[in-house]
Parts: sequence; structure tokens; C-alpha cells
Amino acid sequence: MPYLDPELILDRFATFTREEVRPAVTDDEFVHAQVGSMASTLQFLAGEVGGREAAVRAQRRTLADRLDELEAVLDRNEIDAPDVRAALEEGRSEIDATDGSTRDVEEALLSAADNVLAAIDNELDAERAAIARRPLYEFLRTRVDRQLRMLGREGDE
Repeated sequence: MPYLDPELILDRFATFTREEVRPAVTDDEFVHAQVGSMASTLQFLAGEVGGREAAVRAQRRTLADRLDELEAVLDRNEIDAPDVRAALEEGRSEIDATDGSTRDVEEALLSAADNVLAAIDNELDAERAAIARRPLYEFLRTRVDRQLRMLGREGDE
């Protein structure tokens, strides 16, 4: 069965409602207005769904990149952290294996990031933990910026 993008389906329903159904309602002004309102709501929802999926895709890319950067930081600074490295690998596996709804992917990303941060806090002293956490801040920044964009605001750059 082919995958249908929810935002595309909502957009098509909105277009159909606005261009086909609304003009056909000529005898009742109230129903005409309600159909127009429904088309606007569908258009809004299409944008919201598309925005959320784009935000989660960006977060997924950023977290994968930041996990790679964290591994490089551990290597460059000669930080021996087997638990952190294990959490990194588990995080990568979780990110790669997660497929499904946008919400499922987002929850997997947050879980992976939380597990890596917890491993850093549990295994490393304060100075080395601060160095190791730095790459993951970009994931958190991306997450906040994308959420602000979805709300119609711009993040701090």
C-alpha cells in the first residue's frame, strides 16, 4: 500500500472543499460560510502536519550528526567512557530503527538524547561531562528553534 503524506491529503481536501464544494453551495449563506471555514481549517492543519514532520526530520538529522560529533570529541580529548560510547551506539540504533508516526520518531529521538546525556552525567566528572555534552546542545537548539518556527516565531540565532 502506498504511503500518503497526511499534509498532502489535507491540502487536497482543503482545495477540493474550497474550489468544488463551496461554490456548489448557493442556497444557504450559513452553510456556504461553514464550508469556507472548514476549508481554511483543513489548510491550516495541512501546514501544521507538514511543519511538524519537517521539524522532526531536521531534529533526526541533527541528532545523528551530533552523536557522530560527540564520538569525535571523546576521541580527540582521549576520554575513556565505555558507558557513553554504548549509549551512543544504542542511540544510533534507536534512531535508525525507528520508523512510524512523527510522534514515534520524535519520542525515539528524545529517548536517545536523554539516554546519552544520562550516561555522560553518570560516567564522567563535571569537566569532561561539560565537554561531552556540548555537541548535544546543537540538537536541543534545533529542537527549540523548529518548535518556535511551528508557532510562527523565530528562534534566537
